[in-house]
Amino acid sequence: MKLRYRQPIRMLLAAAVLVAPEVYAKDKTSKPDPKDTIEVVGHVSVSSSPVVRFESTQHYSSYYLYAEHGSGANVTLIDVTKAAHPVLLSDAPYTPDAKAQTLLVVAGTAALVDSDNSAASVTPKTQTLRIMDFSDAQHPKVAREFAGVTAVGRDDSRGLVFVANPDGIWILQKHLAEDPAVVKAYDDYILYNR
Repeated sequence: MKLRYRQPIRMLLAAAVLVAPEVYAKDKTSKPDPKDTIEVVGHVSVSSSPVVRFESTQHYSSYYLYAEHGSGANVTLIDVTKAAHPVLLSDAPYTPDAKAQTLLVVAGTAALVDSDNSAASVTPKTQTLRIMDFSDAQHPKVAREFAGVTAVGRDDSRGLVFVANPDGIWILQKHLAEDPAVVKAYDDYILYNR
C-alpha cells in the first residue's frame, strides 16, 4: 500500500524541480523596466461652486485638505490621511451667516479667515492639466488629462498633488521608480550579508 503513494509523490517532486526554473525565468523576464509615475490615487465629488484654492495641514497623525470655493462663502474640509480613500468631512459655509470669507491660514482643525472678500468673488480661470509620460523621451505621451481645472495644490512632504475641476477634487501621487541595481545590492546585503 505504501509503495503506491511513494511513486506519485516522487513524480510530483520531479515535475516541480523541472518546472520551477522555467517559472522563475519567465518571472524575471516579464518584469517591465521601472518607471516614474504620477497617478490618481483618490477622488472626492464636491457639489459647491468651483474650488479656487487649496490649503493642506496636519493634526496629530491626520492630514487635512481645505478647499476654498470661488464664492468665498463655502469651504470643503477633506481628511486625506489615506490619500486613496479621502473622506469628505464638511462642505459648508464658513460661518452660520454665510458671509463671504477667505482662508488666510490653516492649522490642523483651525482656520483663520478674512471677511474681505474682494478676491474670493472672482470667477476662477480654468486650465487643462496633463500627466505626461516621458519614459520614452523620443515619444512622450499623455497619460491622463484634467480639463476645466480651477485650482492646484501640493503636499510635498507626502508627494501629493490636489487638482480641482468640475468633476471634483482629484488626489495625485508622485512615485519614483526604484533603481534595480540599488534593490539588488540591498537584497544581496540582507540575504548574504555582503
